Amino acid sequence: MITVDVYTDNNKKINGVFVSGHSGYEEIGKDIVCSAVSTAVLLTASLIEKICPQYVFEVDEKKVTMSLKLLQSNEISDITINNLVEFLESVKKDYTKYIKIKYIK
Repeated sequence: MITVDVYTDNNKKINGVFVSGHSGYEEIGKDIVCSAVSTAVLLTASLIEKICPQYVFEVDEKKVTMSLKLLQSNEISDITINNLVEFLESVKKDYTKYIKIKYIK
């Protein structure tokens, strides 16, 4: 199962995500759930790199984790990371057994 931790501040503003695990939907290389999630996170990180001066993005292939943190944000980076979480929620809706999302303050 893929686990997504969504980090928010006290005003419920999203300031980071931590993604770990494999979905188990299909074998590695054929897993559309893992592919959708990893592509969405990588695309979001690429966009954040262009619009947000202070962020941290880390990938650990051995631990099967990706972490994206906004250290400073702006309107566009907020929209971008919110869009990522909305997309992940839509994946969860369609593949409930394979992805879990937790919101953490």
